[in-house]
Amino acid sequence: MNTPVEPALPFNDLIDSARGDPAHQNLGKWLSDIKEKGRDDFYKLGWPSPKMESWRYTNLNKLAKTRFCLPRNTELDKLPDQNILPIDAPKIVVINGKFKRELSDLSDIGEGVLVNSFQDIRSEQKKLFDNKHYAMPPKEGLPVAALNDAILSDALFIEIRAGWKSEVPLHIVLIGCGDHVGFSSKIFVSAGENSQIDILESHAGDTGSTYFSNCVSNIQIETGARLGHYKFQNDTAKSTHLALTQACMNTGAVYDNFVMSVGGILSRNEVRSLITASGVECCINGAYLGTSNQHIDNTTFIEHAAEGSRSREVYKGVLADRAKGVFQGKIFVHPEAQKTDGYQMNRALLLSDKAEIDSKPELEIYADDVRCSHGATVGELEEEHLFYLMARGIDAESARRLLVEAYLGEVIDEIQSQKIREILSKSASDLLKEKLFESSDG
Repeated sequence: MNTPVEPALPFNDLIDSARGDPAHQNLGKWLSDIKEKGRDDFYKLGWPSPKMESWRYTNLNKLAKTRFCLPRNTELDKLPDQNILPIDAPKIVVINGKFKRELSDLSDIGEGVLVNSFQDIRSEQKKLFDNKHYAMPPKEGLPVAALNDAILSDALFIEIRAGWKSEVPLHIVLIGCGDHVGFSSKIFVSAGENSQIDILESHAGDTGSTYFSNCVSNIQIETGARLGHYKFQNDTAKSTHLALTQACMNTGAVYDNFVMSVGGILSRNEVRSLITASGVECCINGAYLGTSNQHIDNTTFIEHAAEGSRSREVYKGVLADRAKGVFQGKIFVHPEAQKTDGYQMNRALLLSDKAEIDSKPELEIYADDVRCSHGATVGELEEEHLFYLMARGIDAESARRLLVEAYLGEVIDEIQSQKIREILSKSASDLLKEKLFESSDG
């Protein structure tokens, strides 16, 4: 009898190493089954390639040839505070995909927010891995999600109790550290009925680290709840960040999502949202700044499956040197989703004749009583605007910085939380000075 031969896909060794992790022996067969299903799905779907429509503009061939190992040491003496969002808030620390309670600060988290991991997982939380309540996958499936399960080492569960309203944000700090390590991070957020909270994610790396970060966030927002979900992706220069966020919204829910992508040699942030009921407000926005030979991919999918909801999507990017940006966004409206209001726009500013943007906005509509629009623009700095500032005594470099800062500021203003808006605006300004305009005045 011939033994079936598994395909020689990238990360085979990494998946095999994760298969027999002794740290999970006390968690029972359910976790082994999740990892085996992830392994099987990954082999069935195959490695993401430009032949797949949703990966058409992002080539992972170089990543596929890189050897990674599972992190054996998840200890870190000090967090790279200079690379994460500067905010005074309860902090959840995840190192190489594993929740570190001893580095976290949950003293002011409030009784309405529950946080746990594999260490103290509850039986009902195991059902969250079924992934049955999210937007329809692309025809080629979600290989990043399958790989995430196959090499899973831990998961973070955040539960906001019904009716709990928090004025204080919650900050998740996810750090990669080590030399050519590969890991997955898994986050589950459940916002109970009529609850309200802002959650931030800071993704960064220990200085000098090279890693492959695969992050999947699953978000469930119940009736009348409001969740602000803001991500700052600032991984180290030689690292790769592939992320998938899946969100599902019930009646009258509000989901305000924002991603700022500035780090890594290659990053892809994919956001897939399912609107299941009426009265939902779904905002999927983002800003990106690419320099050197960075590749930054933002891919979104908003599925309207019920009548009378609203979605808004605005992405703006700045690309310099040989950087490449990708925007793929689709709004999908089912026949029963009458009175849908959907808006989508991507704008890119190219500061170099070698920078590149691939933009693919899409609408797929099967209802006749809707108001939906989409568009994309690409441009350069306006010489007349530069001239206007310089005529008032501002040097050329400072004038350019002010114009780029104002350009990104327009999309940062889409953020509903004033506190988060101010923090990200300041971070964007500091990054522009650091990465593009080092010689300009403060």
